[in-house]
Amino acid sequence: MSSRFNQNPNDHSEPHPWLEEKVYAKLRQRTVDLVRQSVDALLKDKQRVSLARVSAKSKELDPAHRGISESAILDNQEARAYYEQHRSWRGSSRKRAKSVVVAPPVSPGLVKPDRDEQRVRQGYLRMSKEALVERLIAAERTLAEQRERWLSQQDEALTWRLRAEAAEARLKKE
Repeated sequence: MSSRFNQNPNDHSEPHPWLEEKVYAKLRQRTVDLVRQSVDALLKDKQRVSLARVSAKSKELDPAHRGISESAILDNQEARAYYEQHRSWRGSSRKRAKSVVVAPPVSPGLVKPDRDEQRVRQGYLRMSKEALVERLIAAERTLAEQRERWLSQQDEALTWRLRAEAAEARLKKE
């Protein structure tokens, strides 16, 4: 039996060193080279440097016209660093605060049957997950309360109906 059959399939050891140096290293270097050539060509032509443009330009410059994908640029540390050093877009140093849409309290009287559901959907999509969870819990609580109220009303109606039937039966006997 070969050694490949004796290996545990759950054993995630390091890849074979020969693969690293003969295959992966060459592919990483190809990505870096194409990113450098593409970025330099875009800068020379005074074009914006973006992931999409670098990827498209790499297809033009690659002799095999395969080019490189945007994810290959981002996954390769050296290529990504070169791209980010020359990209046209500059992100702000601080994170933007996420606008939080506060869910109004759920009450059964506010929901109209003829409401614009597309607008309601858009409002829900803007809410945070936490706000949606709170709204869902409140809606479930309201539904449970209404169900309990309905059941007690049905019990009371049945009680009165049985009393009325018993009273009618007594009247017929008399």
